[in-house]
Order: sequence, then C-alpha cells, then structure tokens
Amino acid sequence: MNNPAWVQAIQDVMDLIETPGAYPADQINADPGTTGFQQFLAGTGSMLMWWGDIGSNARTSDTSVVGDVVGFGINPGSDRVYNSQTGQWEDSYNEAPNMAYLGWGIYVTKNVQGDDVKRKAAWSAAAHLGGKDISLWMSAYPSGFQPYRNSHFQYDEWEAAGYDRDYVEDYLGSNADSYNHPNAAIEPRIPGIFQYYSVAEDELAKGFAGQYGSAQETADAIAAAWEGITDQIGRDTQISLYRASLGL
Repeated sequence: MNNPAWVQAIQDVMDLIETPGAYPADQINADPGTTGFQQFLAGTGSMLMWWGDIGSNARTSDTSVVGDVVGFGINPGSDRVYNSQTGQWEDSYNEAPNMAYLGWGIYVTKNVQGDDVKRKAAWSAAAHLGGKDISLWMSAYPSGFQPYRNSHFQYDEWEAAGYDRDYVEDYLGSNADSYNHPNAAIEPRIPGIFQYYSVAEDELAKGFAGQYGSAQETADAIAAAWEGITDQIGRDTQISLYRASLGL
C-alpha cells in the first residue's frame, strides 16, 4: 500500500485538490451516491469511474440528463507504470480494469440448514432473483445490479427493453471488456475487507486535509494500519484466503 505506485496515486489526488476547478467543491467529502447519482447523472463532470449499474441508470433513471450523450469504456490506462517486481518505473502503457465484486450477490446462509422449509424457501428465492429473466430486468433498470450472467449480454433483449443498439453495444461491450481483460485487478475478497477500506479512507482524509507531511507519510499510515488488521485477523489465514479467491 505504500509502494511508489500508491504514493503517486495519492499525490495525484493531492495535486488535483490544489488545482482550481479540478473537483466539485464538495468532492472530497462526497459519498458515492453524491458522485454518481446526484452529480454525474445530473450532468456534473465529464468522466466517472463507477460500477456497471451507472450505465442502466444513465438511460432509464428519471434523474439522468446524460442518457443520450454518455459513452462507456474500461478504466483508463497509464503510459507510466510501476513494476513491483523490479522496483522500477517503466514507460509502457498498462490497463488494469477494476473487478469490484462484479455486482451484488444473493446468499443463502447456514442459518437455514436445520430447517428444510426455510432452506427450500431461501434457495427458491435466490434462484428466482438470480434467474435469467428477473436478473436481466434488474440489470437493465435502476436496481444496483449490473450485467453479470452470460445471458445478460444478448443485445436483442436489451433492445426489446427500450435501449437502442449503439448504446447497448457500447455499454455491454465495456462491461465484457473489463470482465475478460487479462490484467483485470480483482477486488480482495477476504475477511475484514471493509475494515481495510474504512481505515484507508480515514487516513486518506487526514492526508488530503494536510495532517500528514506528504503522500508518502499518508501511504505509510495506511500500510501500518493494514498490517495491524492483518495481524489481528490472522496473516496466514488472510494470505491463504486471498490466494484461493484468485484461484491460486
């Protein structure tokens, strides 16, 4: 978390904060709903890195004014990349679209294992909501879901729902290109992940407010906090589960 790549990313944000007009006035304190749904869909800003559901909201939400002009693509790449294996910066183009859990999930917990009626009802509800038809409807209209099944990428069905062909090819294409990218960055799926996120946000807020002397100090504070969380949960367990989530 405190290698030169992350430090540069933090520094980039610090530089933008100091650049007049680079961010909306409330951007640092804005929550995701503000950024995506109150600002971007309302026409504030020219680019948004977001979960895939912003695409269906742009076209079908009553609050959107950008549905006829918005376009889609994978997360932008960089012409300068830090190689963590060699410890050197390289002047080469690199893309790494973020796989942020690939949408929400529907889960059946172990609490129903001892009750056949509840277990069958829970699995029936999960199968119904995650089935082809209902899940496509939730992906095509404002729900928080995004396309995630192979069956969701049938252009004709989106056209039947009221989308025009060019729009849906662009939108679904950006999702598919991200999912299938050979260098996709998969969000960590490990216990305590939101503890890591929460403390990182707290320390970043301090850094952006000038409470740390530099981007490096900010990154070092996050790294130290993450080490503490890892030790608390169990380092060997975390490593094992993280590797398993990557299929290693």
